[in-house]
Amino acid sequence: MKTIIIIALLAVSITLPAFELWDIEPRQITVPAQYQDIYMFLRRVERFHATWFVRSGIRIIGYGDRDYDLSNPVNKNAMTENMANWRLLRNIRLIDNYLDAVVEVPLSRHQKDALISYIYSTSIPEFTNGNILRMLNQKRDYGDVSNELRKAVLLPGDKSPNSWLASRRSQEISLWSR
Repeated sequence: MKTIIIIALLAVSITLPAFELWDIEPRQITVPAQYQDIYMFLRRVERFHATWFVRSGIRIIGYGDRDYDLSNPVNKNAMTENMANWRLLRNIRLIDNYLDAVVEVPLSRHQKDALISYIYSTSIPEFTNGNILRMLNQKRDYGDVSNELRKAVLLPGDKSPNSWLASRRSQEISLWSR
């Protein structure tokens, strides 16, 4: 059953383009208490962008919504902050549910938040195939997670560490270590 859930979550996360559902403006959202910290953290580090911009060959809008295929025309050229807030909360919930399905060791809320931020800035497939999940599930090793986060400071195609990513990883390590 766990495998089916993981496959379904991966399929949803991969197939949802950043511009779906833009014709439906969501009502005011309420952020559940368990997500308040990570929601505010991601709003601060991602910063709201009402229009598309390109970073390292990836088109980004809102609070970090990505479109990897720059050859495709974008359906909408702008996003409201309300829509970005709704999409951010939806993505946090998706990643949180994914972590519940794949991580076999207990995690504190702060540890989960650190992993949600990391996955939000990379991807579910990258986390699934990466060292952090393997260390947690196979070695039951919480200590090396900080070291793995510290290593994840390169943008695709870069040879030297990205200062923005290094700062973000440092903040994620602080979250993890609380």
